[in-house]
Amino acid sequence: MTHSFCCNPMTPLAASAFHPEGSPAMAVSITQALESTSIARLIRDHPLFASLSDETVADLVNRSRLLTLEPGQPIVLQGEASDAIYLVVAGEADVLVDTPYGPIQVARLSSYTLFGEIGVFANLKRTATVRARSPTRALRLERERILDLGRENPDLLLFVISHLGARMETVNRAIGFYNHALGALERRDFDPAILDELMHPVPELVTFAESFRRMAQPIILKRAQHDEMANAAIIQRAMLPPPLPAGSCHGRVELHAEMQPAREVGGDFYDFFVIDEDRLGLAIGDISGKGVPASLFLAITRTVIRLVARTDDDLAIGIGRANELLCAENASSMFATVFYAVLDCASGTLTYCNCGHNPPLVVRADGAAEPLACTGLPLAMLPEAAYAKRSVTLAPGDRLLLYTDGVTEAMNADNVEFGDARLAAAIEEFRRGSARELVAGTLQRVAEYSQGVPQSDDQACLALVYAPPDD
Repeated sequence: MTHSFCCNPMTPLAASAFHPEGSPAMAVSITQALESTSIARLIRDHPLFASLSDETVADLVNRSRLLTLEPGQPIVLQGEASDAIYLVVAGEADVLVDTPYGPIQVARLSSYTLFGEIGVFANLKRTATVRARSPTRALRLERERILDLGRENPDLLLFVISHLGARMETVNRAIGFYNHALGALERRDFDPAILDELMHPVPELVTFAESFRRMAQPIILKRAQHDEMANAAIIQRAMLPPPLPAGSCHGRVELHAEMQPAREVGGDFYDFFVIDEDRLGLAIGDISGKGVPASLFLAITRTVIRLVARTDDDLAIGIGRANELLCAENASSMFATVFYAVLDCASGTLTYCNCGHNPPLVVRADGAAEPLACTGLPLAMLPEAAYAKRSVTLAPGDRLLLYTDGVTEAMNADNVEFGDARLAAAIEEFRRGSARELVAGTLQRVAEYSQGVPQSDDQACLALVYAPPDD
């Protein structure tokens, strides 16, 4: 029986890479370790590659490498690029997530398990480490070849999307259970019987249950809710993207984003990523709820949006698929307001879907501001929801400002909100500056208005200046 564990945030081990935890994994010629026909049979039996021809499978085998690892050796490391997927040919491996309190095991991989495909297609960094638990052999399949196969075989991409949906069913069940348990901890009425339930969890949640027990018991003793908030903040910060690489989008885009966390960690996020040399993806969103459950749902939402951005040319269809995936077995009943757009850097055309989010503003060079209104419901509310796409064209010098409701709903000492009018005034004050100056100036005006009053929601803001280079 073949199966797959979508550990998208994991990183490959190159044959020449050295890791201080142990000696480098030894790259072994496939013909020395196993007959190539046996390797081809393993690949052929996995549903991810079921649509490939025999010739394509043979070519994939010839371009692969077999790694032989001793117990404790890493196959992939958290935080590195997803430059390959792996098939565990023999042995077992542990999936570990590094936290400030040490590594936490979240899964165990057995023979014939494939992992890393989501990270390869969505171009995400690994967010977990995989270590050999026993003497292990793992087949390394390079990212470039897998991406080529995805372009040539749409069924392969469809399998990845459908498998992500299946994985989300399990994750959402876990979120629902832990949301209840963490809520009880916050209210200080945690029933120790919940820990007894964790002694016999469903098979898919065994490793989650073990981790939760280790976390819950000291929380009960210390009543330290700040531990939960600290973990959520780490997850939230880890999901924020790094600056765009120099020269992205032919140098026609200047972009800057910031987020000011509130007293309690929420679920605001922003994201931007290069889809190809001419297109840039932009997103901002707000997850319902707070704490660890919101941060987990945030991570899922961001991953799903990145995935559909690379598999669906029609933005509205892609957002619809993202909504269906997020609705699947959504036991926690969370939802996300999201604005997602694709900018054609050559033409300045911005195609977008606004899923119940605060209307971003296109600020023209003459100061006129155009709101980008909603085109559909928040994600994960209704599986059958329909989404429309709209377009607007940016001219040289135009600016786009995305923000979350923590900006306009910031309170002063008299419990009066900052509001849309003050936001418009801040934009007018800083609209002639750079993207960084527009974001920093807007958040500065919000902070001055709040006069140090603790806020109950995060404040996220992203600005883009569209200014094609001079010919």
